Amino acid sequence: MATDGQRAARTAPSLLIRVIRAWRALSHEQRLTAFAAFSLWITMFLPWYSETAVSLGKKSTSASVTLTAFGAFSFVELAVLLISFAVLALLFARGERRAFHLPGGDGPVIILAGGWAAILVFYRMLDKSSLTSGKNGLLTTGIQWGIFMALFAAIWLAYTGVAMRRAHRAEPTLAADPTVHLRGLRPEGRRREAQRPAAVATARPSRESEPPRSHDLLPTDDPPREHRGVTREDAEQLSFELPSDPDDRQR
Repeated sequence: MATDGQRAARTAPSLLIRVIRAWRALSHEQRLTAFAAFSLWITMFLPWYSETAVSLGKKSTSASVTLTAFGAFSFVELAVLLISFAVLALLFARGERRAFHLPGGDGPVIILAGGWAAILVFYRMLDKSSLTSGKNGLLTTGIQWGIFMALFAAIWLAYTGVAMRRAHRAEPTLAADPTVHLRGLRPEGRRREAQRPAAVATARPSRESEPPRSHDLLPTDDPPREHRGVTREDAEQLSFELPSDPDDRQR
């Protein structure tokens, strides 16, 4: 049995179970963001670039090849890959109710991430369109349809950040975070204040079991009178009527 301030011990679930639980805990806007980040990662396996080589000789020949983002990997592709993984990791942590705060909130951070990914992809589209000539031939580098899909996914990711910002979803609290120790959630002073009414109630006996006291029977509106002796004036005002004797009536 777990003691006070400790959570009950549970067996650690597998990664797949954790992912399923985190997905169910996400809101509609967060799920759209997860779709956008995952699609940005998937587009990196599509053809981004094409290279065509033409040899200049007695008999001209040409050869072309298509490359994915991993086939021409540079700092741009690395940054796009890290952005997609970072957004997915953020949403996974939110699905597990991890309590941490990002500057500006989750929505603005995702807007910046999607916007930066779109800028990098657009820069790569301009950088890869070139024509290089040599002694033996020409080398033409172009872009393929996969990089356009990556640009669309980056813009979609930024748009989902706008939707998350408009939703104003509250961040998970420390009480909901399973990794936070319960004893650290409440200061000792507040704990003593929470236990104080129970202690006072047990120390103070119930008034229902006490017999009524004399001063409780007096009306509460009148102030208590001071005790004083009987004066002569009070004695003169008192008059007693003694019962008459039957013999005196016959006389």
